[in-house]
Amino acid sequence: MASVRRGIFLSTAERYGLLVTNFATTLITARLLTPSDFGIVVLGMSALSLVDIFRDFGGCTYIVQTDKITPQRVQTVFTISFLLSLPLFLFLFFFSGELASFYGSEQLKSYLEVSAVCLLLTSFCAPVYSLLRRDLAFGKIAILSLSTTLLNSILTIALALGGFKYMSYAWAQLASSIIYVVFCYVWGPQFPIYRFSLADWRRVMSFGIYDSGAYFLNHLADSAPTLAFGKTLGVENLGLYFRAITVSRLPERFVLSGFVPVLLPAFSKSAREGGDLKAAFLFTIEHLTVLLWPALAIVALLTRPLVEILVGHQWLATIPMIEVIAASFFFCFMMNLPNPLLIAAGAIRDTVLLSLLIVPVTVAIQVGASFLGLQAVAWSFLFTNAYVAIVSLLVLRRRIPFGWHEVGRALKKSAAVTAMSAAAPLAAVISAGGVENVTIPAGLLAGCAAALGWLVGIVVTRHPILGELERALSAGARAVPAAAILRQFTFTKRTSVENAPVVTTARAHENINPSAGD
Repeated sequence: MASVRRGIFLSTAERYGLLVTNFATTLITARLLTPSDFGIVVLGMSALSLVDIFRDFGGCTYIVQTDKITPQRVQTVFTISFLLSLPLFLFLFFFSGELASFYGSEQLKSYLEVSAVCLLLTSFCAPVYSLLRRDLAFGKIAILSLSTTLLNSILTIALALGGFKYMSYAWAQLASSIIYVVFCYVWGPQFPIYRFSLADWRRVMSFGIYDSGAYFLNHLADSAPTLAFGKTLGVENLGLYFRAITVSRLPERFVLSGFVPVLLPAFSKSAREGGDLKAAFLFTIEHLTVLLWPALAIVALLTRPLVEILVGHQWLATIPMIEVIAASFFFCFMMNLPNPLLIAAGAIRDTVLLSLLIVPVTVAIQVGASFLGLQAVAWSFLFTNAYVAIVSLLVLRRRIPFGWHEVGRALKKSAAVTAMSAAAPLAAVISAGGVENVTIPAGLLAGCAAALGWLVGIVVTRHPILGELERALSAGARAVPAAAILRQFTFTKRTSVENAPVVTTARAHENINPSAGD
């Protein structure tokens, strides 16, 4: 359990570093690029990410979850990845003109040509990254991600200031991809990775068919509507839509980004050692929602101050969309959990079933809504996200039996904390006469009050996250005197009877993986 907590801490630190870096980039480039420029970037990134799914073919996930790692298996994963990357690179590079013509944007051609080279380089990075994840080496992953992302951001901003517009993203991505490859080569294992071998291709391919099928369908749920919107809404409206998604997903990225990279390695390790996956699932949603839901409530209520601070006045048209989309993301606590749990439980085929049940419905609803305009697309998220959460729970119960009352009990305290956190932002909205009228000073004041409300909420409800906070503050007290003061103020007045529910929950989770003491 100690290694998992350390992994979550390092992963969260890494992701927060990435978010801060990306925010800085967004703050500047949002004021340098027009919605049309940004729409080209969105189309290019969506096309690249969709093609990249076929390049991986489940190899990275296979490395993380397999019971034994051998040089032949890793070399097989690299070989398959490279052999799939080469034709995809050729397709994206030489047919970029046709794709640009389809969307009526000739500028897209040059963006796709540079992105195609990045795709080819990725096949050299994936095996090493997967080995680091398997070993829970999130310290190295943090250095790798933060350094290359910082380089990417600096180059993007410099090129945008130099007038490269949308191409500033493409050239910066190419440069950072080259540096990423160098890091992976240096931090690779002792045995050679970059050798062509198909010694274990049957095992890798049989796993990859299901994993890539599920991942492709899941990714299609994101990228297919985006690619369709480029045609139905136009490039400029696509830029507005994606900027609204970016702001709406701030809580998800801040809260879930630190957990998601750890989920599959942690669940897989727990399963290999006979751990209780149901307890791990309930523990995870209980701790995720107490962080995610209050943050989403703040974004939905304090939308205008956030937009003005983060991206500027030219994006105020996104406010009505952000209000609705942020509210729909209350269901997102389930979106990243089913697949890692199902894979850890040995039910890789169920991930494909889940995707088949989800993707056609969500894509059809969102693309259909795009013919009615941007706001209709925003409202479609309420239906699709709720549908995804319900279907995910139903499929997950087939392999990891849990009661609906257990899920309700795990979410009850988080809902109460969310209500306490949202009280001040809601008062600010009512006082201003609507979300669109909240000023930046009022928003900052309400945001600080919401943070205080969250702290009061977790203490009053005795939410289990208090046990994790106490552990973190205890560790920090040795290095930071202020942490000791805060710990004493927060926890010393809790009697042994009051402390019992928190301690019980924390210990129950530790028993999920009793042998993990490293």
